[in-house]
Amino acid sequence: MTIATWDVDLDTPAGREMIARIADEGVAVFRRQPGFIAYRLMRAGSRRAVAMAEWQDESSALAGAAKYREWLAEAGIMAHLTLETDTGPVLVSSD
Repeated sequence: MTIATWDVDLDTPAGREMIARIADEGVAVFRRQPGFIAYRLMRAGSRRAVAMAEWQDESSALAGAAKYREWLAEAGIMAHLTLETDTGPVLVSSD
């Protein structure tokens, strides 16, 4: 789980453009990684979002997250974010 604090309002054209790139290109980066299950990005305010990525195991999660962060940097999106990430096993799931 990652909490992202943005330096841009997500409701502006620039914010919407970055979210659209994440929905298209960023999700594709996740899907190419072994062990990837699902990704959700939720709005938590005009400059805050919460991301949840689900993986088959922790080693897949760490490797996949590293690839995704590389993409964020290459795409120029990382320059607009401060990320706080925590990992751990799922305790309760509705699945």
